[in-house]
Order: sequence, then C-alpha cells, then structure tokens
Amino acid sequence: MGESNMRTQYCWDKALLFLVMAVLLAPAVASCSQEELDDAARKDKVFAMYDEYSEDFPGVRDISPEDALALDESERVFVDVRPEEERAVSIIPGAISANEFLADPASYSSQTVIAYCTISYRSGEFAEELDGQGVEVVNLRGGLLGWTHAGGPLVDDQGRATTTLHVFGSRWDLAPLSHETVW
Repeated sequence: MGESNMRTQYCWDKALLFLVMAVLLAPAVASCSQEELDDAARKDKVFAMYDEYSEDFPGVRDISPEDALALDESERVFVDVRPEEERAVSIIPGAISANEFLADPASYSSQTVIAYCTISYRSGEFAEELDGQGVEVVNLRGGLLGWTHAGGPLVDDQGRATTTLHVFGSRWDLAPLSHETVW
C-alpha cells in the first residue's frame, strides 16, 4: 500500500472514530445540559414547550397552574389523561382518570374541568376532542411540570404526599430539582 493510500486510510479511520464517538456521546451531552438547568430555566423551558405544543390545539382554553391552585377544591376537578402506568407514580390530589370523567361528564358541569398530563399535550388533544362534543374542558398550562413548578402538590397511588412524578421521557425531564422523575 502506498504512502498516499495509507494516509487516506488513516484519515478515514479517524473520521469514523470521531463519528462513532459523537453518536455514543450525544445522549450523555444532551442529558447533562438539561440536568444543569436551574429551576427557573427548567420552568421557562416547560412553558416554551407548552406554548409550541398548544399550537396544535388552538381552540382549547388553558389555565395557569397558579390560577388552578387558587380555585377552591369544590370549584374544580382535575382529569388526568395519562395511562395507568404514569398515574400510578403520582397525580394531583383528587384527580380522576379520563375514563372516570367520560363515564359521566355531566356530573362535573358545575365545576371547572381541568385536564392535564406531563406537559399538557395529550390533555390538549383530549380537551379539543371534548370541545367538539360540546363538553367544556380547560387544559392545565404546562401540565404536571408546570403544576410542580408552581408549588402544586402530588400524591402517590396510596394518597400519600410525594415529589416523584412520571415525565413520559427524558425530553420532558424538567421538573423542579426538588422532585424525582421517572420515565
């Protein structure tokens, strides 16, 4: 093999090694950058993501976590649209499942019905679907992530206070640093 071919092969080997390292390290670098965010930056990212997602359901009204917290418990009902696996980790106290709500939506007509999920994309779709059927549902802005950043409480499947929440995936691992996340 000539010197020119050896040099070319060496360059290709280096390029391939660099590419493999970049692919292997990319997830670690991405997760580190998110882990390094302080609570204010995490909260800002949650609401920026929600604002982007909410463009997919523009007719759905939302409610801020702070406004939802300010409502008396008798004036509101939270509907958690997440699957059982996620709800088993934690829910907003008193929340009901989507199936429980859909069994008799009329029984909640005197309350503000607030749907949520991790960041309120799935609940936005839920609210949009029900709006098309004449059932008024508002979407919790920022979902459970926004709720926890506003100081909202969570309970586990036994009704005990918890700071653990299911965040659907690593992209949404934006809970306050005081909380433990799973996905």
